[in-house]
Amino acid sequence: MFMNDFYSHSVKNEDLQSNTKQVKSVVRTVDLLLLFADTRRYLTLQDISEMMNLPKSSTFELVNTMVQKGILELKNSGKKTYGLSLLAFEIGSAAVADLGVIDIARPYLQELNRVTGGTVFLGTENRGKIVYLDRAEDLSLVKADAKIGSRRDLHSTSLGKAMLYAYPDDLILKLLGPEPYPANTPLTKTTSFAILQDARISRERGFAVDDREDGPYMYCIGSVLRNHRNEPVASISVSSLVNQITENKKRFIADKVKEAALQISRQLGFCGEILY
Repeated sequence: MFMNDFYSHSVKNEDLQSNTKQVKSVVRTVDLLLLFADTRRYLTLQDISEMMNLPKSSTFELVNTMVQKGILELKNSGKKTYGLSLLAFEIGSAAVADLGVIDIARPYLQELNRVTGGTVFLGTENRGKIVYLDRAEDLSLVKADAKIGSRRDLHSTSLGKAMLYAYPDDLILKLLGPEPYPANTPLTKTTSFAILQDARISRERGFAVDDREDGPYMYCIGSVLRNHRNEPVASISVSSLVNQITENKKRFIADKVKEAALQISRQLGFCGEILY
């Protein structure tokens, strides 16, 4: 009887250790994927080891497994750098496709691009950043540099602020973390006082503005999108070159952005009259 109890206890311990090891492996895999998503560059084993605080042997085993599974691939054999594979992109694209807002918003983005001449973006908040989901610029002379899938600061982009300011003030501060916030240009708002003041003004006028706060040459106007539960689910923005936009053009773009944002939100089931 004693031997049976001892054997049963040993088996349970082995199972527990095995499960713990599997969970740790899954966590490391997710952390590595997030690392590539955040850095958006190719990394060496040394880079990964240092950034994830892992032993080199564990780093090699993790990366090698993900290469074998087709999630990562060796991008430069000379420099020994790794990056996300096409399969990883396809998985991400499948997830984005589930966000029906992209298909709903696309014709409105294209129309905004046509009537304003600016680059038009669609994005959503994720882990304290704004993620760019779609863009329209086929007929545009203005080429903003944000790419689909890229992540930018919430507090400095109009796309980010448009969604950020739809949240209560306490959640805004929680998402932004400790101040001062990163100064991407000399005009970036870096304090909670400045951000909350900007939030109040943006809510009153119905749109958010990035006036050379994320980049030195762009003036951008954005608005939140809401769903049938009145929840902020995404945002849109129009980017123009600051030296080519007049006060009349700013008002025109702001009206068009607000109009498009409300129409998209209605398609998402929003029943209200104003978005802020």
